[in-house]
Amino acid sequence: MKKTLMCATAAAALAGTGFVAQADDGWYGRVDFGGVADGKLDHDAEPGIPFTLGGDSEPDDAYLGSIGLGYGFDTGFRLESALTYKEGILVVSDGINGFGIPADIIAPTERVVYSRHKDSDLQNWDLMVNLLYDFNRDGTFQPYVGAGVGATQVNASARNIAAVVTDGVGNPVAGSVFGANGFSDSETGLAVQALAGIGYNLTEKLTLDAGYRLMSVQDLSFTGVNEFGSAVSYDADYQDHSFTLGLRC
Repeated sequence: MKKTLMCATAAAALAGTGFVAQADDGWYGRVDFGGVADGKLDHDAEPGIPFTLGGDSEPDDAYLGSIGLGYGFDTGFRLESALTYKEGILVVSDGINGFGIPADIIAPTERVVYSRHKDSDLQNWDLMVNLLYDFNRDGTFQPYVGAGVGATQVNASARNIAAVVTDGVGNPVAGSVFGANGFSDSETGLAVQALAGIGYNLTEKLTLDAGYRLMSVQDLSFTGVNEFGSAVSYDADYQDHSFTLGLRC
């Protein structure tokens, strides 16, 4: 009991400084850092609207940070909750639905010029509940597997056409550059994930954890625009593969 109380106190005190503690049984805390190795944001624009963003986009240069609190059982199972933040960009598809780039719009004193121009951003918040099982509980190296369910908020923006308003002699009007397709929106959905990894006991109380996560969230809906600024809906699914390194105790 004394050991469990000491570990729980240490986890609470050290979580904010990037260190955690884990007991063999009972409560533990954890902190992890890592990156997204691969993934896909599958976005499909509503049909029949030309110049919408086509194809799929992929996360890139995305990192993550995660904190969690769990409870280990004598049977080898662990039940934990974890909050994870991911941030990066999207490698945007070249695809344009319809007829390619829109034709320039010419007026007596203004001209709207369209061009290929990619821009993107990605942030995710995941709140998951995970059930894990540790093998070789009495050994220094302890492989584990697990699964989780929870909620993910995906904040994404992606486009591959931009427009600029110019005056009658071709000079851009200040503040007139805008996205002419794609989306910039936030959506929350039900997420599931699979986990695997290995723990290495640094001390009796402190474990180094190297892990892998496959996370998927389906049935997202993003609101975007077409070349005239009218609203366009995109149905989307998101999936990523990430690797982490952290401490638990």
